[in-house]
Amino acid sequence: MTRLSDEHTEDLIRESLEHLATRAPDGAEIRDALTQRSRSRPKMALALVAAAVAIIALGVPLGLRAYTTVTPASPRDADWSVLPYKPGWLPAGFKEMNRAAKPYPGPQTRTWSGGEAGQVQLTTTPLDERRGPWTIAPAPNQIIVHGRVGMVSEVYGDATMLTWSPDDAYVLNLTLHGVRDPRGVGQRIADEMVRDGRARVSGELRFGRLPAELGLSGVNLAMMVDGGTTELEATRAGQPTAAAVVTARLGGERPDAGDAAPVPLKIRGLDGFALPARNGRLGRLDETVAVQVEGGRWLTVSGKRDRAALADIAEGLQIVPGDYSWFGKPPE
Repeated sequence: MTRLSDEHTEDLIRESLEHLATRAPDGAEIRDALTQRSRSRPKMALALVAAAVAIIALGVPLGLRAYTTVTPASPRDADWSVLPYKPGWLPAGFKEMNRAAKPYPGPQTRTWSGGEAGQVQLTTTPLDERRGPWTIAPAPNQIIVHGRVGMVSEVYGDATMLTWSPDDAYVLNLTLHGVRDPRGVGQRIADEMVRDGRARVSGELRFGRLPAELGLSGVNLAMMVDGGTTELEATRAGQPTAAAVVTARLGGERPDAGDAAPVPLKIRGLDGFALPARNGRLGRLDETVAVQVEGGRWLTVSGKRDRAALADIAEGLQIVPGDYSWFGKPPE
């Protein structure tokens, strides 16, 4: 599943849209630009960029309305925790397992799992205000969704992504993993996509004290084997699509100690511990403080700040009622 911390997927989508709206380079230019980026990107992020950029990289001048430059009213003031779209139809047995959101111009993501039948992920990204010419993919890669032209592409060798703009305000990426007849199923899901506006990303954590230079930049909710998990991200103020500087998490999993020994630390009046930057099961891990709170779950704060700063953030975190009523359900 996509995580908000996966090397700023939404930042890459935004960058691709800015290229879309300002000029129409050829495919070689785009490939060179991606190669020259100073930081490595995960496959998921590159695939989302490819889906957005390929519409111009491979295309011909746009004759039908596919992507336009009209933006939603006051997008920066919009409630970015509200999810604007949902599938009106999914194959039987698919249930929602993940929701994530970032402030404008970042994306919102929803994921439904069908077990052995595969997974469907919907990413909704606001169009920005840049302007420029539009082109579309060649005919074999085109899809038509309610008269609007989009594209379909294979990603990572085992998934299919459909990309289109339904309303002059958003770009939608629909990714199908392990789904039988993904193009046909994806086309039907796209055709039956409907406005939502009621569903929200509402978890159990709120930042209290944050360093002055940081601000909330994302919320991620997921159903894990040990129950629901809320994850918050903070980036430098005014940079909501940048890499997370600090991440706070409330869930059932004890943080990975990796190759470090925990150091006892009082947090929120309870016996917790601190871990230095270390090597873990999945790679390099940031400095971390953690404490087990009421109900047996773990409150964890990690990031590129020292132990004292992370502990102060943990002290200020608010644990509030969250909405997990949508977990394990089909679209309503």
